[in-house]
Order: sequence, then C-alpha cells, then structure tokens
Amino acid sequence: MTPQDLAHRLIEARRQHRPIDAPAPDSLPPDAATAYAIQQAVIAGLGDSTGAWKIGAPSPGGAAAGAPIPASLVLPSPARIAHDGFFRVLVELEIAFRFAEPIEPRGRAYARDEVLSKVGVVLPAIEIVDSRFSEWPNIAPLAQLADAQNNGALVSGHPVAYAGLARGFDFVSPELELSFDGESLVPEATGNPAGDPRELLVWFVNHCAAMGITIERDWTLTTGSYVGAHAVDRPGIVRGHIDGLGEVEIELI
Repeated sequence: MTPQDLAHRLIEARRQHRPIDAPAPDSLPPDAATAYAIQQAVIAGLGDSTGAWKIGAPSPGGAAAGAPIPASLVLPSPARIAHDGFFRVLVELEIAFRFAEPIEPRGRAYARDEVLSKVGVVLPAIEIVDSRFSEWPNIAPLAQLADAQNNGALVSGHPVAYAGLARGFDFVSPELELSFDGESLVPEATGNPAGDPRELLVWFVNHCAAMGITIERDWTLTTGSYVGAHAVDRPGIVRGHIDGLGEVEIELI
C-alpha cells in the first residue's frame, strides 16, 4: 500500500462512513513527513479546507504532533451533532487559540516571544475524538497521525482576548468542569500533558513554516485535553467550563 492508497482509504471511510482495517506493518507511513502529507491529501480529497488544527505533546518539552481538522467539522458552541455520525465518541476539554493575523512561512525559525505576540484570542473547546480504523486504539502511531491524529470534530466557545489573560490566567492548571448529562467527567487530577499549551504554538508555527503552510487568522488551534478522553456511548449533552474562558456545549443527538 502506498501513501496515496492510505489517503484514498481514509477518504472513503469518511465518505461512506465505514471503518477500515489498519494498514499492515509494511504499509504504514514510513515517517511523520509522509503522515503529514496524507493528512493534507485527505482534506483535499474530501473537497474541504482546513478550519482548525489539533496539536499536542505527551509531556512538557516532549515531541509534539498535530493534524489539520476539516472546516466542516469545526463548529461554534452550542453545537448539535449526530452521535451516530462517528465510529466512536470520546470527548476532551481543551484550551484553543487563534492568531490575530496570518503567519507566513519563512526561512528562519519563529521565536517564542514572536509567536505569542501574534496570539489574538483564547477559547474553551471540546474535541470529539474518533478514528477511521476499526481496531483503534490498537493502531500504530504513524497511522493515527495520518488519520488526523484521531480527530472527529471540534467545538469552541466564545473567544476571549489573549492580552487580557496572558499574565493572570493559569494555563497549566485552570479551574474547569466537563460533564455529560449533568454527571462530571473530571478526574481527580487534571492538567495538560504538554504543560503550558502555549509552548505548542511555537512548535506549530515552525511546523507549518517547514511545510510551506500559511497559518490563517481564523484557524482554531486546540492544544490537548486537561481531563483525558471520556467515551460517550449515547446521545446527550456534553458541557464544558473553564474559569476565565467560559462555556462550551455539544448536544449529541
């Protein structure tokens, strides 16, 4: 199987709403660059455009990864979404960002202070995690990366100006709540595996620059769950709240 074959299979899985088998070990993307190319090919093959990105890392300073999210799957809160439109539904409460201006690729790296000076707004967000592979989560990491890093959809709340939050807001351990039909999904310990999610923005800007991608100011950049991923096996209402940012809500119908 070639990378083009895997991209085609992922496109058809979405179009036909049929899960696919995982690629055999000798048919996996050979490296992250190929997986990122497959991500772009899937969005183009769907006739969609990029509306958001999900980015994350397993630990502070750890190797980051990301994936574009099709614009058709990026929704404002409150959102009504069909539960059976996914192969599985897991929900995560996250903090998302938008830049105040487009950021063009360039030859030299963007520095941290330069990137953060371009942040426009911060938003609460709920990511729906899904996979087009029937064997998920027992899927090779490069296959998951090719498959939009397991993204199903993204719903974001109202934007809050970053300039008013930068000094006083706790990006590492914010007060928050996530519930399904009124029952809390928040574990005893919360926190983003990457630590301060703003550090991921620096990686993201330079990742896009290396790929020759211009970052659009209306893209929503979500940066990893503070509460883990929670399976939701039936329709109902998912509500999230992050103190200082506000509410985000999904009605799964």
